[in-house]
Amino acid sequence: MYIHHCPECGKQYSTQDQVSRVKCPYCGAETSVAYSEQPNQQQPPQFGYQQPNQASTGNIFDEGPSGKSRGLAGLLAILLGSLGVHYFYMGKNTGGIVFLLVSILSCGCLAPVTGIIALIQGIMFFTTSQQEFERKWVNCVSDIPLF
Repeated sequence: MYIHHCPECGKQYSTQDQVSRVKCPYCGAETSVAYSEQPNQQQPPQFGYQQPNQASTGNIFDEGPSGKSRGLAGLLAILLGSLGVHYFYMGKNTGGIVFLLVSILSCGCLAPVTGIIALIQGIMFFTTSQQEFERKWVNCVSDIPLF
């Protein structure tokens, strides 16, 4: 039996035979096998910074590959969303400025509208995976990613 580590989701799985390509049963990523070992052999020590595994911990306040936490972004969206603070946190300064200017220049009349949009976004941050959060809101090309 051979143990494999998925580079996408970080989970561990095994195969009966030594193969050159494997498909992860958890995330479906297909990769070439670069390293596989017998289950009872000691793993070599790993040095340097190790990226926390988002899939196994399940903690929404852990930082993803971009250094942004979807839990913190969700809290900022729910609590200070009408001011666009969550956009500033995600590095989308244009979106943050738009939300801030709409709230200030409308003398607070449109703040409930931006607040409702931000509330929905905050709930979406909490309910999506870290990979989906990174793809839809942090790494997207749009300056104002709404939904």
